[in-house]
Amino acid sequence: MSDPAPKPWYDWVLELMETFFTNQQLGAAGAGPAALKTAITVHANLPTFAPANRQPPPGAAESRDLCDAHPELARRYLLLKAAFQERTGRCLIETCTWRSAAHQQELFKIGRRGVPGELTVTQLDGVTKKSRHMVYPAEAVDVAVDMEPGAAKHHPTWDRAAYAILGPLAAEFGLVWGGNWHLDDYPHLELPANGS
Repeated sequence: MSDPAPKPWYDWVLELMETFFTNQQLGAAGAGPAALKTAITVHANLPTFAPANRQPPPGAAESRDLCDAHPELARRYLLLKAAFQERTGRCLIETCTWRSAAHQQELFKIGRRGVPGELTVTQLDGVTKKSRHMVYPAEAVDVAVDMEPGAAKHHPTWDRAAYAILGPLAAEFGLVWGGNWHLDDYPHLELPANGS
C-alpha cells in the first residue's frame, strides 16, 4: 500500500492560520475565512516549487510561470494577488517571471532605436546592469491588471491608476514596487535586495 499524497503547503498554512487566529481576528485584519482561503489557494494549480537545481526553460526567452519564480516571491505575490482582487474586484495576470539575458538586452533597445513615440521600457541592459528577472529562480514578477476578471479572454489595462494600489500592497506583503522608481515600472514587483 502506498503512502497517501503529501498535503499541499497551502493546506498547512490555512490550518495554521485558523489555529492561531479566530474568525473575528481574521475579519478585523480584513481577511475572513473565505478571503484567507482565497489568498492561499489563488490558483487552481498553485505552483509546485522545483528543487534548487532546476534550470530555466530550455530555449525560452522568458517565462510567466510562478514555478520559475523564487518560492518566497511566489508566496508573497500570491497573497498580494488575492488582496488585490478582494480590494479592487479585478485580477492580476502574470506577464513575466524569469527572463533570459538576451531578451533583457532586446527590451533595453526599445526606446533607444530612434523610433518616434517609442517609450523606453527598461534602464537595465542585461550586461552591466542586470534585472531581477534574469536570476533563476526569478526574483521579480511583472503583472497586468485584468479589467474583466472571469471573462473568457483577458482585458488588460495599462492605465497607471489601475496599478496605484500595488504600491501599498507591495509594502504590506514585503515586496518592492517598480512604480516608486525614477522610470515608473508600475507592473513590476520584486523581492527586496536583502531577501527579507
